[in-house]
Amino acid sequence: MEIKQSNSSNASPLRDNKTVNTPQTSSTYQAEKNTPVEPKLTSNQLSRQMMNNSILAAQEEVSIAAGDKSMALLYRAAIEAINEELAPTLGENSVQKSIESGVDYSPEATADRIVSFATNFFSTHQQQNKSMGFDEQVSSFMVKIGDAIDQGFKEASDILSGLKVLDGDIAAGVDQTYELIQQKLAQFQQDRLDANSAKQDSLTT
Repeated sequence: MEIKQSNSSNASPLRDNKTVNTPQTSSTYQAEKNTPVEPKLTSNQLSRQMMNNSILAAQEEVSIAAGDKSMALLYRAAIEAINEELAPTLGENSVQKSIESGVDYSPEATADRIVSFATNFFSTHQQQNKSMGFDEQVSSFMVKIGDAIDQGFKEASDILSGLKVLDGDIAAGVDQTYELIQQKLAQFQQDRLDANSAKQDSLTT
């Protein structure tokens, strides 16, 4: 997995014309924690600030080194990024913000939840892009959610790097989760294309 932790030049072309939050250091997050929340903040900005504050609170806990909270952060950052990418066209979505105890945050389970959440938007994407052919609908959708997931992983990696815990088992878990997501997204894409091809064949026979 190639997630750049500090080089912003690798940002997706689809995000070139968007405002992307500049990666922040741990000290910056601490400053945000102590700064009163401005009424002008959007719900997405407020939830992201709350997430960052909760991660800072976890910094002093030994458990973050075990990976559970870092993987929860990874999941939430990916979901937030998907919401942020798709909300302007597909609508706001309610996401569980808290780190729930007892939730399986293994790479496999985390990848499953991220992909399941992201791909649920496909039918809506189709409805809003009826002028596209099916293959183009699939392709454009995969690019959109792929870019959002990459952004979420980058933001989570930046935070974990600032906390100096992005190494060992945690780094391996992040990498494995990303690879599993790519595999599952590729399978989703292939399944949609195969199903459409079979449908077209049945119509011509």
